[in-house]
Amino acid sequence: MPDGDCVGSQLALAHALRALGKEVTLALDDKIPESLFFLDGVRAIAPHTPRAQDVFVFVDGSDPSRYGKAFDAAAIGARPIILIDHHITNEPFGTYNLVDPGAASAAEIVYAVVRALDVPISPALAQALLTGIVTDTLGFRTAATTPETLESATALVRHGGSIPEIIDQVYNRRSFQTLHVLGYALAHAALVGKIIYSALDFQTLEKFGANGNGTNGIVNQLLTVADADIAFFLVEKKDGRIDLSMRARVGTDVSGAARRLGGGGHKQASGATLSPPFETAVQRVLDAIQQESLP
Repeated sequence: MPDGDCVGSQLALAHALRALGKEVTLALDDKIPESLFFLDGVRAIAPHTPRAQDVFVFVDGSDPSRYGKAFDAAAIGARPIILIDHHITNEPFGTYNLVDPGAASAAEIVYAVVRALDVPISPALAQALLTGIVTDTLGFRTAATTPETLESATALVRHGGSIPEIIDQVYNRRSFQTLHVLGYALAHAALVGKIIYSALDFQTLEKFGANGNGTNGIVNQLLTVADADIAFFLVEKKDGRIDLSMRARVGTDVSGAARRLGGGGHKQASGATLSPPFETAVQRVLDAIQQESLP
């Protein structure tokens, strides 16, 4: 379930490395949200398995399972792995691990790397990094937003990044199919105590003509309900696995519940991939939340 930080961070790093004359292959083992198609170079990202690359860089994922087929330890062998991440639940698996849980986004860390490499920051590179920062902070609205976050964003705007374009593309535009998916998710939402949730099976997703891109951001819409402190959203994939997205208000930590389910993330934004069956997924998530003694 790649988001703006995942996509923007790897695009920016690719722009920087290519400026240094490096050959870069961009890989994602999942569909990219249509809202991110405005980023320069995004359509070059595709599913890849490890090949004869010299170095492997994994960005914005807390453990190897988050990368799907792009992470194959046997195929990578003894070649070096660089991990760049900011999740509090990170399990360092790289040869070199650049992990900063205090960063609001992976893009902030990549920005520091780009500056250290002394690469000129083009407008395309700036926009990719700014997209990571804006989306992972929900437009600078999360508790993880720091003065350093705002300073990085300001510098990237000076380099040609555009916050209005990011807001318009990511938050103010959706396809007609995506509108139907959102409507279904909201119409079928349930509130249990301080927890609001919704779930979407693959057959329904297909019926709406969505191709896997239409569910991004729905969990944030669920958490706009004033009576809820926690929101989660489940989406069944074609192979039967289930994507879980969790969000929480400041003061509530859902990362432990996500970890119980084999995932991880941040205190207020976490996720996991659940095994079938879809019919028991909601209860499994509710049980994990209860085991963490959350509301």
